[in-house]
Amino acid sequence: MRSPIRHTADLPVNLLRSLADLLVQLGLDPSRLCMGLGFNIADLANPQSRVSIRQACLMIKRALEMTKGRDRGLGLDMSTTESITSMGLVGYAMITSATLGSAIALGVEMQKQTGALLSFEHLESPGHITLQASCPFHEPDILIFLVEEAFGVLLNIARTLAGPAFSPSSIELSYPRPTYADHYEHLFRYPVHFDRKHNLFVCANHWANTPIGTHDALSNRQVVELLEMSSDRGGEVEFIESVERILGRDLRTPVSLSAVASQLCMSERTLRRRLAQNDMSFQAILDNLRKQRALALLGNVRMTLDEVACEVGFSDAQNFRKAFKRWTGHGPRQTRA
Repeated sequence: MRSPIRHTADLPVNLLRSLADLLVQLGLDPSRLCMGLGFNIADLANPQSRVSIRQACLMIKRALEMTKGRDRGLGLDMSTTESITSMGLVGYAMITSATLGSAIALGVEMQKQTGALLSFEHLESPGHITLQASCPFHEPDILIFLVEEAFGVLLNIARTLAGPAFSPSSIELSYPRPTYADHYEHLFRYPVHFDRKHNLFVCANHWANTPIGTHDALSNRQVVELLEMSSDRGGEVEFIESVERILGRDLRTPVSLSAVASQLCMSERTLRRRLAQNDMSFQAILDNLRKQRALALLGNVRMTLDEVACEVGFSDAQNFRKAFKRWTGHGPRQTRA
């Protein structure tokens, strides 16, 4: 499987730059974060710099190790130092959007160009704006940091665009309640629910129509066109991501190849050919999504193996165990242990 491409240096450094700045504020030497990784702190100030997912994960792990022992979330602290402008051109495009709803939609569409490591998807949710954050690779050691930072920044953006009165109606997190959970409720001004199946940021739908005071149609069009021209994601990469996105919407009831082809407005034969051209198969993509989801769910000790199996599309736990061992080389119980 070539997805995710962990060793390809195509990730903008916005998040890593903010992380280095935070360590300076904490009185720590940020140069230790990137020693031996092939880039230095100065590179993080270069808008043309790109790193790989592997490099980014290693840098974040070092930051967490350097700040170990603090009874508060590093991701939450980092989010309070960031603003909508930390997202670069995407942030400016959101500032010039007409409404909060259109700004959020644009941010989700352009998320790859912000340097985000999590993937955000706008879910269908009557009466609400629901954003689901998921990690497209298995890095449990940094998941909490990534979700804290992403949801904290999302809150900052919403309050910048819609006003300080903005508040989510629900925050659901897939990991256990940390010792500093009170910091979450202080920041989000709403009870936060832990040990849930997904990471969800939910707010009432009426916020979507909130007009943005800095809206400028011409400026918005200019920056969006610039972002589209500067995008370095190839068409085939986007195609594979589209297949993954369709399959990943609900792994409990996997979509057939013919249904995916229909949603992509192509024949089954064309879909198979395009996948083969990328050295991939439909089943391999589905298996990878199931594996990543299973690895994430196994971290929740409250879920039984039967429940995990069901969530990733297996009606029989025994078949799930066989598949998991084929994917990883060991059983799910070993992984959980």
